[in-house]
Amino acid sequence: MNKLDFSKYLNIISRDYIVLTIIFFCLSYIGILHHELWLDEAHHWLLARDSTSLSDLITNTRYEGHPILWNILLFYISRFSLNPFWMQLLHIFISSSVVFVFLKNAPFSRLFKILFIFGYFMFFEYNLLSRNYALGVLFLFLSCNMYQYRKENFILFTGLLAIANNTHAIFIVITVCLMFTVFIEYFQKYRFNLSPKIGFGLAIFILGTLLSIIQIIPPSDTSFFDRTEEITLFQKTSKSFLTFFKGVFILPDFRTIHFWNTNLIVNLNKPIAAILGIISLLVPSFIFYKNKNILLYVYLAIAGTTAFFFITQLSAPRYFGMNYLIIISGLWINHYQPFIKNKLNSLIPKVSFEKIRNSILYTILIIQLVSGFFAYSSDLIKPFSNSKQAVLFLKKSNLLNKTIATQACDGTALSSYIRRPIFFINYGKHQSFCIWGNSDVNTSSSKELSIKSLQNLIETQNQSIVFISYAPFFNNNATYEWTNINKKMKYRFLQKFEESVINKGNYYIYEIDVIN
Repeated sequence: MNKLDFSKYLNIISRDYIVLTIIFFCLSYIGILHHELWLDEAHHWLLARDSTSLSDLITNTRYEGHPILWNILLFYISRFSLNPFWMQLLHIFISSSVVFVFLKNAPFSRLFKILFIFGYFMFFEYNLLSRNYALGVLFLFLSCNMYQYRKENFILFTGLLAIANNTHAIFIVITVCLMFTVFIEYFQKYRFNLSPKIGFGLAIFILGTLLSIIQIIPPSDTSFFDRTEEITLFQKTSKSFLTFFKGVFILPDFRTIHFWNTNLIVNLNKPIAAILGIISLLVPSFIFYKNKNILLYVYLAIAGTTAFFFITQLSAPRYFGMNYLIIISGLWINHYQPFIKNKLNSLIPKVSFEKIRNSILYTILIIQLVSGFFAYSSDLIKPFSNSKQAVLFLKKSNLLNKTIATQACDGTALSSYIRRPIFFINYGKHQSFCIWGNSDVNTSSSKELSIKSLQNLIETQNQSIVFISYAPFFNNNATYEWTNINKKMKYRFLQKFEESVINKGNYYIYEIDVIN
């Protein structure tokens, strides 16, 4: 097949955006059938499942640092089924809606659209992993589509941005920068003679943003920032300035099974990665040379996300992907802006700029595509976490009727499949989701304290208990052979599940009983 035939083939298969959306959904459905839940996915499902009412849900989510919209959707899903599969199905319906909106409305070439929807973030991170990001992307893209009608439908435009703000805190950074750019544009045209419709739209956006902020601010006893106390200023700065590079030029370390949340270039050579990270900040200048207002939006948003990552020290591709969305949304709204001559684009001929711009864009898209298919196929082949496999073992071994204990949040993913709370020995009670205000979440009990807690638990039982840990807790050499822990307890090693994609996705299963 020659280049002309291939281009014609792409045009045919992508002419109908509905067909491409169906293909995306079917591949996503296959993906979730092979994707095992990990802590964060299960945590939000359990917040919804184990809340008895919406007011109870609000109370349970007070430490989350997230708006509650995703949890509300899960709350109603969990009213008719305790199976977390329905959360996953809901999520790929949302991600497929994002793809539908993008394919139908985005002002890009067919090849661009296909590369984007099967890239790392849309095909894997914001698709197979059931979190609140895809919901934010949906309303951001709906807002981008409304950008061309912002004058006539300003209230709808700002309303969509306000909803995006109520999906995840980081969308506030993006939408505020976009609204600031729109306000600058209106000020240049109308000065302060804004219509009541504009004022009402701004009020909706401000109120929606304030509503999100109110939900995000946790109680004073939150443990969220405890993990950042020992990070030096240099480490915080260097990590935050690499986030644009890591999000746009995403390249997982395919050499290891634990590819998730890694970057190949960083792992190979950190100084080179730092240099590339600084150079990558020049990329928007070549992409958005047409209009200084859009360039302002993009750089303001990048600066905002960098500050966000500096303060929070959140460090994972799912967060860094917001920088990629800034580029995509900037390209989208840039399409509706005229070419304005300025100092930047007058330095290089327009034709040369276009060649540089397209080369950069398609390099980014191809890197995203390769990373997306690698991550998707790895998740099909390997267990993302071993939570589902561990529960299947308990079921086959007739152990689900026993009390199941874990140290703390290592039992959260298990609870989602067991469909009931697990005994968290660090909490001293049956629990499912994590309580981020509890210091025990971030600190592991010593082995002596854990054994003491297990002893206190088993003394209240009429039968043996099952204890499951992320890492080997007792000797695993003799399977099913009883060994004394102390004068009152004994254990036997039952099974282990290793080689998961995530680092804390392994499980070691023990049965513990009293010594007669």
